[in-house]
Amino acid sequence: SGLVERMRDDIRASPVVRMDETTVQVLKEDGRPPGATSRMWVAMGYQDKRPIYLFAYSPSRSGKIAESILGPYSGYLQTDGYSGYNALGARADVVHVGCWAHIRREFADIYRTQKSPLALEAITLIRELYTIERSCRAELEAGTLDEPGFLSRRKTDAEKAFEKILSWLYARKAEIPPQSSMGKAVAYVLGQYERSIRYVDHVLLTPDNNLAENAIRPFVVGRKNWLFCDSQAGAWASSTLYSLIETAKANGHEPYRYLCHLFDTLPRLTGNEAMNSLLPYVLKPTEY
Repeated sequence: SGLVERMRDDIRASPVVRMDETTVQVLKEDGRPPGATSRMWVAMGYQDKRPIYLFAYSPSRSGKIAESILGPYSGYLQTDGYSGYNALGARADVVHVGCWAHIRREFADIYRTQKSPLALEAITLIRELYTIERSCRAELEAGTLDEPGFLSRRKTDAEKAFEKILSWLYARKAEIPPQSSMGKAVAYVLGQYERSIRYVDHVLLTPDNNLAENAIRPFVVGRKNWLFCDSQAGAWASSTLYSLIETAKANGHEPYRYLCHLFDTLPRLTGNEAMNSLLPYVLKPTEY
């Protein structure tokens, strides 16, 4: 739809984009068996700090799909550690930002299965980053810190925590067998470290990619009920509806009411400006 194309263009103009993807089964895909696994991608961006969520279906998990969604993007890209984002993140105009939630998960899994005190040490060190984030965000929202003050405070405090984490990682690397589960977790984090500290550079960035993961969760929950899409056209229709509904929810709309207003108003509109006024991050919930 024209609205979704505008949403894609606005995400491409966002200073910060988050991306994630999950599986979807599409029964009728050219040249593929019905049981083949396809992907539903989500990109999250902002217009004037208002969130936009764009879902896109693809038969592939290739990193080329992420590139095609973002197009000629310039800015910060926050993702998990999946290698499909690496080519996009390596572009000169893109700053690739990592995800501390995925890093923490490495140690949380070890703690859950082995009750390792070392894993608990890592989790405690990472928790400090979230404590700093919450404290600085609370002051920003209360107005006791302006944006430059927020960025400065968060960066100063987080850098102290980063130093502790890095020295802990190097100490563990020297003493833990590299093929052990803890050794592999430490190696993973060291590989992600340079990306994971970049979130302190922009006010819209947070320590993790959870906003994108949370956006894709309703799709994952829905999938448990409807199980698959029949056709590629159905998968694309699904991506359009999820784009509109999740963006509407994130901007304070009641989704059913917003869709009724959209479907009632859209056929009567002509011209870009009129159509733009229906975008869920442009239209206010009080305006209809």
